[in-house]
Amino acid sequence: MRKVFILGGSQLQMDLILEAKKMFFYTIVLDGDKNCIGSKWCDEFLHIDFSNKELVLEKALEYKIDMILTSATELGNVSACYVGEAMGLNTNTYETALLTTNKLLMKETLVKFSIPTANYKIESISNFKEPQNFPIIIKPIDSSGGRGLSFVNSKEELNQAIKKISKYSKEEKFLVEEYIQGEQYSIETISCKGHHSIIAITHEFFREAPNIIEKKHYIPANLNTNLKEHISKIVKNILNSFKIKFGACHIELKITSNNEIYIIELASRTGGMRTEMINLSYGINFSQLLLLSSLGIEFKNKIEPSRGVWCKFIVDTNMFEEYLEDKNKKNIIIFEPNHISNIKQDFMANNLHESLGYYYVIGEEYL
Repeated sequence: MRKVFILGGSQLQMDLILEAKKMFFYTIVLDGDKNCIGSKWCDEFLHIDFSNKELVLEKALEYKIDMILTSATELGNVSACYVGEAMGLNTNTYETALLTTNKLLMKETLVKFSIPTANYKIESISNFKEPQNFPIIIKPIDSSGGRGLSFVNSKEELNQAIKKISKYSKEEKFLVEEYIQGEQYSIETISCKGHHSIIAITHEFFREAPNIIEKKHYIPANLNTNLKEHISKIVKNILNSFKIKFGACHIELKITSNNEIYIIELASRTGGMRTEMINLSYGINFSQLLLLSSLGIEFKNKIEPSRGVWCKFIVDTNMFEEYLEDKNKKNIIIFEPNHISNIKQDFMANNLHESLGYYYVIGEEYL
């Protein structure tokens, strides 16, 4: 029986854990939370911090694993690639993991390969030079899920934005980017031995500035054929430039009113909630594709969505009210992975990690 390490045992990794079990892998979950939900569903649980890549490698050698992977976690992906490269497993290199995690290295690589992205500069907290043009986006180089990100429209808002960076980042340096007006989308891909397939395109909807945060996603995005083909060329260039060989990639981009495409950022892992959305919309198991990639089995089928699927986040009172309205609608189906309770009247999350939950909707029209 093949042994697989899955880094992370939260709700975001549950689909991967259960699929590994269904495929008859001896499934070993690693997580620093001994009470995580994944610890109850695996064959064996190791209570260790999976961000400690040396310890993970030590355990991987001890267990003589055949595969190592994760879903929707940056730190888990870095450790998985470090261990995979050291053991000659089917993962991306450790360098690729760093390039797709550290936002400074990521921007430098995009520019190096002439991939369109927002203009940027690097600043430091202790020696910050005030920008002359607004609005701008300020964000840490080492965070995800919108943690530490600020939309800044004036000099008066700069100090608060820098304090926010300090709260969520361990790094002295941070990114200052021009703000690109446009609609935001994410692309989910699967790669195997350097061959790439685009699985789905998601339309991402945001709360209005200045409190920018994702509030809901929709699969499949409504784009014309020419735009899809243009996106496909850019995405495959990105995957090759970052030397993506195996597994999933999550690429976020903006499309302007003139149909210009700018890459926001990317991660060599699955996007959060994408596994479930793809399962519900396309009728395929995204986690199974991840596992097959780790076995060196390429995905070659052409797939089409059978229905539209929303994922909505409880990031403020408005979204909670929308949730209550959705629950009372008779013509839609709702899936709730976690319990969503009542909230304070003035609640407003600063990032997705502070949201009070999320849910999926089938049957509601794409507006």
